Amino acid sequence: MNDLDFLIADLPEDVNNLVSCGEFEKAKRLIDIYLARNISNILKQRLSFEKYRMDVLKNEYIYTFEEALDLAQEKIEGFTRQELEDLKDQRYADWIYIQGKVMFSSRFLDNVIKVHPTIKERLRIKEKEDEAERDFLDNTVHEIIEKGKKGYFFHLKTGIKIKNEHVRINETVRVHLPIPQKAQQITNIKILNTSHTPKFISPETYPQRTIFFEEQFKENKSFTVEYSYENHVKYVNPDFNKVLKRQPKFHTNEWLPQINFSPFLIDLATEIVKDEKNPLLKARKIYDYITQNVQYSYVRPYVSIVNIPEYAAYNLKGDCGIQALLFITLCRIVGIPAKWQSGLYVNPYSIGPHDWAQFYIEPYGWLFADLSFGGSAYRAKNERRWNFYFGNLDPFRMVANSEFHYDILPEKRFLRSDPYDNQVGEVEYVNKGLSRNEFDVIMNIVDVHEI
Repeated sequence: MNDLDFLIADLPEDVNNLVSCGEFEKAKRLIDIYLARNISNILKQRLSFEKYRMDVLKNEYIYTFEEALDLAQEKIEGFTRQELEDLKDQRYADWIYIQGKVMFSSRFLDNVIKVHPTIKERLRIKEKEDEAERDFLDNTVHEIIEKGKKGYFFHLKTGIKIKNEHVRINETVRVHLPIPQKAQQITNIKILNTSHTPKFISPETYPQRTIFFEEQFKENKSFTVEYSYENHVKYVNPDFNKVLKRQPKFHTNEWLPQINFSPFLIDLATEIVKDEKNPLLKARKIYDYITQNVQYSYVRPYVSIVNIPEYAAYNLKGDCGIQALLFITLCRIVGIPAKWQSGLYVNPYSIGPHDWAQFYIEPYGWLFADLSFGGSAYRAKNERRWNFYFGNLDPFRMVANSEFHYDILPEKRFLRSDPYDNQVGEVEYVNKGLSRNEFDVIMNIVDVHEI
C-alpha cells in the first residue's frame, strides 16, 4: 500500500485541467470514466490516487480570500487587501484554486508571521520572542567549533492519542511510534516505559525505526513510549584540497517516485555545479543554491505533492524536508552519495519534527547538511552558522529515520498518513488508516542536559 512508483505517470490532460482549477468533484467523475476504459495499470493507480490527493488538498486549503484577509487583519496592525495579494505572489501565503476560487492553506498566516522579515513587528499581540533559544543555539555552535565536540543526554515521552470522534471501542487498533535509531551521532538508546505492551520493536539500525502496539480499544488511552539516548557530535572542517579522487557510488541512484532524475532537475544540477569536478565543492554549490534561493515555507502534506524535489525547484519554497530532498536529489544527480535523516529537533526550550540530509565525501565519510537551518542563518547574515550546517549538525536531534520512503515494521496495511517520513507516528484500524488530523501528537521533554 505504500508503493507510490505510479506517481511518475502524468494525468490525462482533461483531468489535469479540472484539478488545476480545483474542480475536484468533476475531476473525480471524469476519473471514473477513465477507470472504466482499457488503460494501463500504472495509470489506473495514478488516477485512483488522485482522488485521495484531492481530498487531502480540500482539507488543507480551507480559507477563502476574504476569510484569509479577516484573519490577517485581526492579528496584524494595518494589514491591507493589497498586502495579501503581494504575500500570495511572493510565496509567503500558500494557495490553490478550489472550484475556481483562491483558497489559502490552513497555516498560511503562521507561515507569514514566521518567515516574512517585518510582519511580526506589526502583530497586535506580540508573540514571545525566541531570542534565548537563538542565543543558546549560537553559543552551542560556537562551542562545537572551538572545542571540537559536544554531547547531550535526552529523556523524552512521545506518542499519539486518537481524537474522541474517531475512537472505535472494542475494535483493534494498530499504532506505530517512531523511536531513536542507532546512528552516527546517536548512542546508548534505552526504552524506559510504554503505555501498552509492545508487539514489536524494530532493530536499532532499521531505516525507519518504530515501536508497534496492537490493542483492542477498551477506552481512549494515549499510546506512548518513554526513551532516552545520547547525542554526541564532533566538529568537522572539511578541506576542499584534501578530497580524494576515489569516491564511492553508493546512494547515488534514483529512489522513485521522489528521488527522480528528471530532465529539469538534471539541467538544474548541471547549471549549479557547472564544470566543477571536486565533489565537496559540488555539494557546497548545491547547498549555497538552496540556502540562498529556496524560501522556507510550511507546506501541504507531502502525500499531496507529486514530485517533492521539483516542487522545491520550481516554486523556490519548501520546509526542512522538501529542501533536504532537493539537496539529496541534486547531489545524487552529480554523483555525490546523499541520503535522508530525520526525527525530532529537541533542545531545552522546545521539541518538534525536523528533517535534514547527509552526504558522503572521502576521506571524511558521512557529513551533514541542514538546509533549513543553513538558510535561516544565511537570511540572518550569520555566516558562521551558515557555514557550520554544511558538514555539521548541532547535538539536538533524535534520529528515527535514515531513509526516505521506507517501509515500517510490521508493514502498515493502509497507505500511511505520511508515506515518506515518520516523525509522529501512524495509526490504523483493521479496515481503515487514520489521517494526521484524526489523532493528536504527544511530545514531552522529560530531561535534556549536557554530558
